Amino acid sequence: MIPLTLVLFATLYKSYGNNIEHDCCNKPSIVGTWLEASSSTEVFTNNVSDGTITETVDAGNFIRITFNADGTFSDLQSYSYTENGDVVVKTSTDVGTYSINGNMLFIVYDGETDTGTVEFTLRGAQLVIEYVEEFTENGNQMRLVTKATYNRQ
Repeated sequence: MIPLTLVLFATLYKSYGNNIEHDCCNKPSIVGTWLEASSSTEVFTNNVSDGTITETVDAGNFIRITFNADGTFSDLQSYSYTENGDVVVKTSTDVGTYSINGNMLFIVYDGETDTGTVEFTLRGAQLVIEYVEEFTENGNQMRLVTKATYNRQ
């Protein structure tokens, strides 16, 4: 009876230990490529909302971010506009490094010394980034609160 109890205990312990290891190490990761699905910015002037601006996200207006496992990232930004009846598409790519602490993402673009900080949430194959920009413009205190949703590619 004692050997059977020991075998049962060892089996349960091994199974329980594997579940702990599984829970610990398979947390969602931002590593991968993310394509912007939607973005909106609420504008505040002197702490009064001026409304929300919804960004156009389509084939010519998007952001694609790739987070690498080594702590580096690149983002491709594309925007389009009409000039003299022609659609003009402009793109730019930036690179840098990132780190994560809890739900905060710290970003440093190459050539910059300041760290940008954004809050993020992972929901399956969806990454939601929220950030706030504050500045003074024409003597007014401005605050832009942006929420952008990205889908894993």
